[in-house]
Amino acid sequence: MALFAKETTPMPKASTEVHEPRSRHVSVIGPDIMIDGSVTGRENLMVEGELHGSVKLESDLRIGSHARMEATIHARNVAVEGTVIGDVSADQKIELVSTARVDGNMKAPKIVIAEGAKFRGSVDMGSEPPKSTSTK
Repeated sequence: MALFAKETTPMPKASTEVHEPRSRHVSVIGPDIMIDGSVTGRENLMVEGELHGSVKLESDLRIGSHARMEATIHARNVAVEGTVIGDVSADQKIELVSTARVDGNMKAPKIVIAEGAKFRGSVDMGSEPPKSTSTK
């Protein structure tokens, strides 16, 4: 092994790393947290605890299997594993997995309800009402 080499190792280039958009970050409300009020934001949110009030997100919301929410909810996408009492709306999709329980109205372009999920309320998928086909 030579002490002096004729080859030089190039200096590392400055980082051109692109930071992830805020919507890829996830904030968590843990299982031992209870919030009474409004939650708003642009980051994804995972709720494992209890929330009473309202949630309005520009990104995704996941409601964990042990979570309980008594709230009006709006997000880009909503996935429910736990209990929601209140209306739920989404810009893209609402998904209820088999452990979900929702007592309220749902509104989104796509709604998926898995076998075993419990739901009581109305569903609005944004379709236009049928046009009258009256003949004169």
